[in-house]
Amino acid sequence: MKSVISRRLASLFLGLASLGIFQTAAMAQADAYPNKPIKLIITWPVGGFADTLGRTVANQLGPILGQQIVVENRGGANGMIGADAVAKAAPDGYTLMFQSVTSHAINPTMYSKTPYSTEKDIVPLAVIAQVPMLLVANPNLAAKNIAELIALAKKEPDTLAYASFGNGSASHLAGALLTNQAGIKMMHIPYKGGGPAITDTLGGQVPMSFSAFGVALPHVKSGKLIALGTTGPTRAKLLPDVPTIEESGNLKGYEMSIVYAVWAPAGMPAPIVSKLTKALEQVVASSAFKEKVTNDGGEVMNLSTPAESNAYFQKEMQRLSKIVKDGNIKAD
Repeated sequence: MKSVISRRLASLFLGLASLGIFQTAAMAQADAYPNKPIKLIITWPVGGFADTLGRTVANQLGPILGQQIVVENRGGANGMIGADAVAKAAPDGYTLMFQSVTSHAINPTMYSKTPYSTEKDIVPLAVIAQVPMLLVANPNLAAKNIAELIALAKKEPDTLAYASFGNGSASHLAGALLTNQAGIKMMHIPYKGGGPAITDTLGGQVPMSFSAFGVALPHVKSGKLIALGTTGPTRAKLLPDVPTIEESGNLKGYEMSIVYAVWAPAGMPAPIVSKLTKALEQVVASSAFKEKVTNDGGEVMNLSTPAESNAYFQKEMQRLSKIVKDGNIKAD
């Protein structure tokens, strides 16, 4: 009997000792982190707003952590190509991802199969910015606000078209949500990016476009395009005279902003997660980051813990999946 008790006590002591060793090793790993450059995968091509915002994050985060942040653009498949690389990376804090919550939440519903688990393999570290879109129209369109657009679409169903910057993108869902809530039918014309979509809207090849705020704003100010409404929950500070789609169209609850976050592979040691989230708080508080976001019509968000960020992500997954299903949106 004594020998059995002795063995159990020995096993317990060994377990406690091992736990202490693991904790000490994790703390040592966190203390040394980062001791080499960190890769930030941006899941869009070079040149757009998301890319430049992600690079602003990298430029601010590097000095705070004392290491270079190497940006790698991996666009395609609504962000899944870049996300797959992050999901398969070692959870050691040296591979991070800059992607919109919107895209990440849409993909599980829109695609019948993804190469990774959206909820299990990649976790949000911090939700950092919210940027609305603008629904802009060529001046030749016989509607100058959302109420007039809805009336025109009801009078001429399936004749009006709107451009988006890609099938399944936030701009596509913005149109799907509008048509669903207003009870109208419009054609969706997906483009490979916001630039080509706005170019064809300017040229009149497509009458209107859901566009990134920063892309459309110069054309609205020059009078080449008309701003029918903003997709955010409140009027944009840069265009205070332009109503939201919700208020102009009397569409209660309408909102489709692009929300950006920094993500990491699941399973990262807690001390490293803590170090990164604290650093990201400083990024969000920096004047360079605030200026970049506000100059493009957005607002800074500061969901600076993984728990807060994940709760927001789960809520968005439920909301956006309903829009995808109601609009019968499927991948190309």
